[in-house]
Amino acid sequence: MNIAEIKKVGVVGAGTMGHGIALNFALAGYPVILCDVNDNIIKNALKSIQKALDLFIEGKLIAKEEAETVIGNISITTDLEELSRNSQFITEAIVERSEDKKQLFNRLDSICPPETILASNTSWLVLSDFASGVKRQDKVVITHYFAPPHIVPGVEVCGGSGTSQETYDITCQLMEKIRKIPIRLRKERTGHVINRLQDAMRHEANILWAEGVASAEDIELGIITTCGFRMPFEGSMKHFDIAGMWRWPKDVLENYAEKEADESWGLSAELVSKIRGRYAEGKPWFMDPDEYESEVEKRDRDLIRRLKALYRNEKE
Repeated sequence: MNIAEIKKVGVVGAGTMGHGIALNFALAGYPVILCDVNDNIIKNALKSIQKALDLFIEGKLIAKEEAETVIGNISITTDLEELSRNSQFITEAIVERSEDKKQLFNRLDSICPPETILASNTSWLVLSDFASGVKRQDKVVITHYFAPPHIVPGVEVCGGSGTSQETYDITCQLMEKIRKIPIRLRKERTGHVINRLQDAMRHEANILWAEGVASAEDIELGIITTCGFRMPFEGSMKHFDIAGMWRWPKDVLENYAEKEADESWGLSAELVSKIRGRYAEGKPWFMDPDEYESEVEKRDRDLIRRLKALYRNEKE
């Protein structure tokens, strides 16, 4: 299969994530069939899709006439077999329970044409938790969207032990075609990448709140006005490039490296050595040191643009 052969997309589960995922494909011009066993959930999903489109129109992302076309791209059903007949790519967004996903994947495997790719929006599970029983091991993949899925651009893409390179590549191409940014995972890990990072921050926030260091409001304010404010330009890795860590004194680098990994965290000696060694080198993750000044200027321009928007909102 190649991406040109994907003519229609199916989404199983019309709740919080499912309707937004369906909207992504419809916005990109794909005919989408949205399936749920609950009529009320489907009705509410259509209302939510219309509300989302109204906001897109208000934000001048699409014209009113385009929104009508998008709605026309979406059909609904409560019949899983109807969805399976004509969809070349199916994403499930049902409840985050391994057994429920296992039953659904086995059912889809038995009724879908052999070339259909089966994707899961699981936020925490890995394919081996629920897809080990399907026959098409080469055509199962995770596409983990982030709420609200019709707005947030990043999508984690992860294969399982049997996922073919073809399936993985087609899935990444499909994400790009619907204007998403695929975050390519090289191996399975419970919680994937982003939720593990978010959970680590939330874990520390919970402790700081419980210890009375700061209120929940001030912890949240601290995140969104400091590291969170910078994050549209720099994440955890690029932050150290921007800090110019390759220019730090050797003893400072070594002290910092020790702080970055410790066996008491449950890490193996091998991982501790690898992480500490990487930081002790003082080598940038991404940046060419010759471009340091221009990267700093680019960051500052981006932050000033966002600061102006913040001040403008204060006046409104």
